[in-house]
Amino acid sequence: MLEYRAPRDDIAFILQHHIGAEALATVDACATIDVDLMTAIVDEAGRFAEQVLAPLNPIGDRQGCQWQDGKVSTPNGWPAAYAQFRDASWTGLCLPEALGGQALPKLLAMPVAECWQSANLAFSMIQPLTEGAVEALIASGDDALIKHYGPLLVSGEWTATMALTEPGSGSDLGLLTTRATPDMDGGYRLTGNKLYITFGQHDMTDNIVHLVLARLPDAPAGSRGISLFAVPSRRADQRNGVTCTGIEHKMGLHGSPTCTLQFEHAWGELVGPPNQGLRIMFVMMNEARLSVGLQGTAVAERAYQAALQWARERRQGKNPTTGESPTALIHHPDIQRLLLRMRSQTLASRLLGYHLGFRVDQARQDGHAEQADAHAELELLTPVFKAWSTETANRLTSDAIQIFGGMGFIEETGVAQFYRDLKISTIYEGTTGIQAQDLLWRKILKDQGAVFNHWLDRVAVHAELLSAVQALRDTTARLQTQPDQAYLHAAAVPLLEAVGTLAGAWQLCHATQRAQSPAVDAGYRRNLSATRDFYLAHWLPEMHSHLARVAQADAGLKNYDFQQ
Repeated sequence: MLEYRAPRDDIAFILQHHIGAEALATVDACATIDVDLMTAIVDEAGRFAEQVLAPLNPIGDRQGCQWQDGKVSTPNGWPAAYAQFRDASWTGLCLPEALGGQALPKLLAMPVAECWQSANLAFSMIQPLTEGAVEALIASGDDALIKHYGPLLVSGEWTATMALTEPGSGSDLGLLTTRATPDMDGGYRLTGNKLYITFGQHDMTDNIVHLVLARLPDAPAGSRGISLFAVPSRRADQRNGVTCTGIEHKMGLHGSPTCTLQFEHAWGELVGPPNQGLRIMFVMMNEARLSVGLQGTAVAERAYQAALQWARERRQGKNPTTGESPTALIHHPDIQRLLLRMRSQTLASRLLGYHLGFRVDQARQDGHAEQADAHAELELLTPVFKAWSTETANRLTSDAIQIFGGMGFIEETGVAQFYRDLKISTIYEGTTGIQAQDLLWRKILKDQGAVFNHWLDRVAVHAELLSAVQALRDTTARLQTQPDQAYLHAAAVPLLEAVGTLAGAWQLCHATQRAQSPAVDAGYRRNLSATRDFYLAHWLPEMHSHLARVAQADAGLKNYDFQQ
């Protein structure tokens, strides 16, 4: 079985040097916990990932979940692992102390979550949904709901879902038809069907709280008429009209049940004001987008470790330097290229993800000198991180299969699972196309590029990136004056890919700069510099090809007959 080891050296470097004690001390959530304690917590999370979650990953893939008579059974060992997870208080790591959580910084949550996602992506998906539900309840401002559901969710005694999608309503939530009618006791009765609900039914907790988007009887049409409701699966030890009618048979993530839920006069409570459901739900969705972006980092790391292990052990061909034959794959320059391609992109993604986690901590602290800038940068880069990290990670898991050769195509080696599990990451919580539209229309064109250009100013402090920054400035300036809406829609994805590629280069350049401290291990510093050099030579040129695609985004589209 392919072993997983938490990337402790990278995590320690990022906490101690890339972000550093000085910056951490300015954030209240970080000031109460020093870097050594953060590192110790991550180390413990890594051990749980290595010893408990990773061995269950292939079991979950082979067995999958089983549905019978409305009930879902998770794979062997999963309920026991979740009990360990809950008993260790991992469920409330970054949630408020008033609700039973530990109120630790978001920055710390990023490496902890990465370890779990690397070890067992399917299992790890239950936690960010529950955490996001608590954040959504807090955002609603409804003290009664927070008091009732919060402690049960924070403790992990209950879990939560995000119930948006319907048979006729996917990315366009304005088309949803689930109805909520007022009940005599002050609650509401919901009727409708929801699809693709992750952990919508399972055997790891006694109850599940569904955050459901639905329409009130007098709701306006479209997305302006959507409200949010908290609907428990069980109420006072009785079923609450929520039935799992089946689970999906998927390409990957077999251990994570993806459920179809039927709400039949199910009792629920309104979360926030009427017709404000999307506003509150977006709190949960933004959390989810950061989490999914981190999935790209995590699975790419897992695939890289597997490929590196294989390349060290597998002997084929002649060493081009020494003539030794057969030699380990790792001595072949093309294998080295693929490995460093994986390593550089994964590290760039990790650096960006953790940076955004720290920006969350800054944005949440009222009065922090960086609060406004942090909030603006999160708005700008969250869709970039979600889409760019997952798209490139899909390429990297393919690279891992390539390094394994024919054995990579054989399921028993385990590397194909990484590819299958990760593919959905470019689709759920907003497809790459939707993230790109968000970036272009709401983040770049909306304010004439003010926030975007402010971010480019920060990137431009690195001399190696000046020409790339200018190329991106020129491109977005042209887009500001482009009247053709169809052209702009076609340009959005390559533009996002260009921004993501530059963001990765920015983080690697900053990391290399911070690594010049004599406190950083010399070997780590040397490899980090080599990783940056590879990224600038092999990945950054792709930014210019992305911009060339932006310039010709609609080529052929208007003349091709898609109906023929």
